[in-house]
Amino acid sequence: MSIPDIRRVSGSSRLAIFATMLAALLGMPTPGHAETAIVIAQSTDATSLDPAFRVDSATGNVQRHIFDPMLIRKADMTIAPGLAESVEATSENTWIVRLRKDVSFSNGEPFNAEAVKFSIDRILDPKLKAPSKRWWSNFTNVAVVDPYTVEITTKGRDPLFWSRMTLLVVVPPKYVQEVGDAEFALNPIGTGPYTLSEWRKDDQIVLSANPDYWGGRPSIDTVTFRVVPEELSRVSALQTGEADIAANVSASQASHLQGVSGIRVEKAAGTRVMTVQFDLDVAPGADLKFRQAVAHAINRDEIVQGLLKGFATPVNSILSPGIPYWPSSEDSSFAHDSERAKALVAELGLGDQEIVMRSPSGRYPFDRETALAVGAQLAKAGLNVKVRPEEWGKFFDDLKNHNMSALYIMGQGNVWMDPYPQIEAFQHSDGFISTWRDPELDALMEESNVVTGDARAQVFGKTLQRIHDTVAAIPLFGQLFLYGVRDRVQWTARPDELIWTPEMAVNP
Repeated sequence: MSIPDIRRVSGSSRLAIFATMLAALLGMPTPGHAETAIVIAQSTDATSLDPAFRVDSATGNVQRHIFDPMLIRKADMTIAPGLAESVEATSENTWIVRLRKDVSFSNGEPFNAEAVKFSIDRILDPKLKAPSKRWWSNFTNVAVVDPYTVEITTKGRDPLFWSRMTLLVVVPPKYVQEVGDAEFALNPIGTGPYTLSEWRKDDQIVLSANPDYWGGRPSIDTVTFRVVPEELSRVSALQTGEADIAANVSASQASHLQGVSGIRVEKAAGTRVMTVQFDLDVAPGADLKFRQAVAHAINRDEIVQGLLKGFATPVNSILSPGIPYWPSSEDSSFAHDSERAKALVAELGLGDQEIVMRSPSGRYPFDRETALAVGAQLAKAGLNVKVRPEEWGKFFDDLKNHNMSALYIMGQGNVWMDPYPQIEAFQHSDGFISTWRDPELDALMEESNVVTGDARAQVFGKTLQRIHDTVAAIPLFGQLFLYGVRDRVQWTARPDELIWTPEMAVNP
């Protein structure tokens, strides 16, 4: 920028010039720049800002603004370069990852191959107890080839490698080692387009545009993720202008918002399928006849058309139709058959035995209401089911500890756009949030990692059939991700549930 002769201008003009020069030097918006801000109301807070502890979409939405992945998923779900310029398979189990050279962490620490190796080694370290460790457990060696090249060796063929790279983010080694893991989870440093300004737990997270971001300074200066557990409160904040986007909008509120001036409803067919699942360690969850009775007592059409007013995607398995690499034409759902359900209940001889069905409350749109509707249908079949909706934190903690009820409502999400991680997490005997155990299913999962193409899709077909035959999980419906959005925000909802402000334009 050229420097004017400030001796020839007035005092007020001198101040303006100094302000402009200082703003330019500090990477701040210049005078006259219209500050832009956006407030996003989510139902839950982030559980951690350490990317090794990403476990849900609300957490991922915040983390994605602070950290960049090695590869990115674009809005159409195709994969493109991120921190990695390219990823190449040089053999059946060897991968060369070439990195960008123009990137640094927001504290100035360099991004390089050593940082990539440190980040992967850290996640795999048993001492960290990172829930995402399983995502990288097939990595047998990570080697620094040169400052901007990494070689990764896997146990064998890895059809998920490129998908894994869309979830792998890098942390600054020096900073993490200086402050420790606990402090890093509260005050993270990343390479992303935003930096953390404030985190008031269970209230809000405020992010500020990173002026030195390698991809260019974001157009939105401030992003606030506000925690608003109650849906009516999120909708009210949207209508009063306190929020620009309200996430987790239910079908009934979506219908209401469609008639509100200045607000529209954005929707996307998501990858999450709402399911009924079972804990084999809590009676009568291990009884096949009980699970069959539950499966045939549920009337999915009644829930979708009545409760959800059609704002849902019909599904024929626990996998969303948007997930590739499986025979989606095959039906592994269960037909509603009230008479068969009643006959199975009679055979069980449960009498008036109370059976608890737990459900998150406020984590997913209409999760509590879905649970109550399922409970009412099971009662018609003769089961004495007590529906117990719970705050997400308590529910999720017990789920991680594999301590649930005989049956429970759960949303099976899929950020990988591949069948394996979802089935592995929710149905594998060693799955992070699985209360199911089946050696035959586990074997099919292992087989899916050593075959490719059509053979792999066929394995997933067998896997879904096994889930159906054992009634390991009962699909209810695929979620439509519904958002209330003020018209000042230009944005299209994504099928992966990512709320990504760099894809937005906001009028002041």
